[in-house]
Amino acid sequence: MAQLIFKMTTLQFSDVPDTRHQVQVRTDAVYVDGTPVQVRTIAAGNFATTLDGRTERLRTVAHGDTIYVQLRGRAVKVQRLDPTRAVAPSGVSGAGASHAPMPGVVISLLVALGQQVQKGDALLVIESMKLQMTISAALDGNVAELPLAVGQTFQRNDMLVTLKSSGDAA
Repeated sequence: MAQLIFKMTTLQFSDVPDTRHQVQVRTDAVYVDGTPVQVRTIAAGNFATTLDGRTERLRTVAHGDTIYVQLRGRAVKVQRLDPTRAVAPSGVSGAGASHAPMPGVVISLLVALGQQVQKGDALLVIESMKLQMTISAALDGNVAELPLAVGQTFQRNDMLVTLKSSGDAA
């Protein structure tokens, strides 16, 4: 969506763990799982749409092939699908390491070192360019590293949290 620059492009996002939605941005509309959704540009990175009869405002930040969309206080990561490239999604590296998708600041820590988490659990909240997003667990395990404190800044690709899978040897 960011400026609707991805004309005739397929995007993928998940708003619930283990589910995926297909988004196609075309010149006439945005299609979510084949259903047209009218999106109006308000200003750069700001859009409006109507959902369930209510006008909703969206804020977006684009970074490469990833777009972060904030709707109803929740951030959703939208990933551009490019069949000519096989690239792992940004934000996760290795089995349980989550890296910063862009520079920002830690807003809140939702877990502690050693805490057991399940895939999809919220780990921490970060903010970048006035967009808050929640970093979630990529797997079941324990929090092995949490190198940043609330208020601390970070750069793109800095490690935000590392999980140790329950099956990993100590």
